[in-house]
Amino acid sequence: MRALSVTLLLSSHLLLSASAFANIDLDELRQAVRARDLPRLAQISDANQGKPLEMYPNYYWLTLQLKQISEDDANQFLNRYANTPLANRFRDDWIKELARRQAWPSFEQEYAKIDSPSAELQCFKSQAAQARNDNSTLKANKALWFTAKPLAASCNPIFDTLFANGSLSENDAWWRIRQALAANRADFARQLSSRVGSPSEFSAKTLAAINSAPDKQIKQLNAAGRANLELQLYALELIGRKNPEQAALIIEQLSPNLSAADQRFAWQQLGLSAARRHHPNASFWLSKADMNDLEEEDQAWFIRSALRAEDWNAVESRIKALPAETQAKNTYRYWLARAYETQNKTNAANEIYLKLADGFDYYGLLAQEKLGAMLQESRAPYTSKPEEINAVAALPGVVRALSLNQQNWRVEANREWNFAMQGLSDTQLLAAAELARKNKMYDRSIYTAERTQKIHDFTLRYPTPYREEAEQAAKEQGLDPAWVYGLMRQESRFISDIRSSAGAAGLMQLMPNTAKWVAGKMKISDFSSADITDVTSNLQMGTYYLAYWAENFNGNAILATAGYNAGPGNARKWRADRELDPTIYIETIPFGETRDYVKKVLSNASHYAHYFKDSPTQLNRRLDKVPAAQ
Repeated sequence: MRALSVTLLLSSHLLLSASAFANIDLDELRQAVRARDLPRLAQISDANQGKPLEMYPNYYWLTLQLKQISEDDANQFLNRYANTPLANRFRDDWIKELARRQAWPSFEQEYAKIDSPSAELQCFKSQAAQARNDNSTLKANKALWFTAKPLAASCNPIFDTLFANGSLSENDAWWRIRQALAANRADFARQLSSRVGSPSEFSAKTLAAINSAPDKQIKQLNAAGRANLELQLYALELIGRKNPEQAALIIEQLSPNLSAADQRFAWQQLGLSAARRHHPNASFWLSKADMNDLEEEDQAWFIRSALRAEDWNAVESRIKALPAETQAKNTYRYWLARAYETQNKTNAANEIYLKLADGFDYYGLLAQEKLGAMLQESRAPYTSKPEEINAVAALPGVVRALSLNQQNWRVEANREWNFAMQGLSDTQLLAAAELARKNKMYDRSIYTAERTQKIHDFTLRYPTPYREEAEQAAKEQGLDPAWVYGLMRQESRFISDIRSSAGAAGLMQLMPNTAKWVAGKMKISDFSSADITDVTSNLQMGTYYLAYWAENFNGNAILATAGYNAGPGNARKWRADRELDPTIYIETIPFGETRDYVKKVLSNASHYAHYFKDSPTQLNRRLDKVPAAQ
């Protein structure tokens, strides 16, 4: 039995004090949660009423028995801690439990409080509406069908109804089967085939045979019928991944028997696969395809393939074919300006560059330099007044974030901090960033300083903690310290003991095997795994590793940076058979994470260059042409 009722636990006044760090022992709380020790959770909750983190044991007490609690208990929590990230997390779980119970009136009441409901919840909402004989939301859910990804089980009854009333057709079912196969989700495509009568051609055996030997199986898929057509296109795509020239030849041979739309789809899939592998014919093949109804990342490869081919007419036309909201993004605005510039449309190009130059990101810096400007950071940093910092420090969410961070509950601390930053003015944000810096929450300080709109403090956006150690390590390896800081900022946000899900650790995010290899190269005889998160050791090993690859790439910062993130083998593989414009190389990196990483590290370095003598502030000084593959 629980010692006190939920109502009593939630009834105490919540004291809010910026200095109230005498709080819950979070290690003890974690142990109680892992052990599912409800009596102990109740004791912890009782003992911490009125303290900043009092909601946390209450939250875990409720979520551990979500299927048993009453609506009154759930509502007590949601009402008492309304407009907090923890209440929102609880609502996400609770609303699904209400759907499981088919408590539809309560479900709809909570659903109305969610800003961006998931597909799963949207389908539950339609189930709730159907329960009261209201089918008004069904048509809105029709759009959910058109995806290559599996959706939650809550959507199946809605799709059943939409097929039954004719809102979704057999052609719509085939469309999704085609997209599932194109996404290499053969098992999912087989499940979807039940919507078209479960044709025998979609057996698990046939799909497995196509997957293992598509060039052999495609010869047997010449019978009439939609099922054979879709499997034929699937086999073509698989062939294209290994032998694009063979796939192109087969498409030409099959063209008399394919509709114009099917031909465009075949070229689309071949071209996209080829573009990601930098095949020289990718842009030509995509010129025979259609970029409508694709997700943005696929549409981007139409443009990247044209960049790689330096076909500026195609770059322009493909950007202009994007939806207006996509065209408005800095990436496409910059490349449209480049296309204009290359075609001697100087005024049109400069008009775009002028607007981009107001920004401080990668494209903003490139645009400034196109206009002959240089990044000037002589602006004096904003000095927050003590009363401004104290006022921010008293915000309930900030109190909780600082208290959580003190006991290394960083995920929860970051969630509380980010939520508390919503709606703050520039001066409040800078005061909060300074507060985070003082508490060595450098990642939150950067996050917060970057949110300002008109008043900026670049010393908070681009801080230099561990400066003595970092400069010394960079000097020993002959590296530009601005580059080291640019990489460190992107890797760890200066959280020295952070570990990634992949196992990388420390300021420069070294993998254990990499650190061990570097230690051997550096002849460190007493190396241990604990050294990876030691500030000095991590900086010494990380700068050695960066310098090693910089030397191997003849000082090319782009290749070395890409290699640091994705491995030097990939950085080499992504070169062309000719010298490449550095910005084109960066824009056509196949790994989205690495592409973004290289842009940010090198633009970070330009900002950091203002702190170091003889470090180039111009981004273009860091962008050497990428030599041809050898």
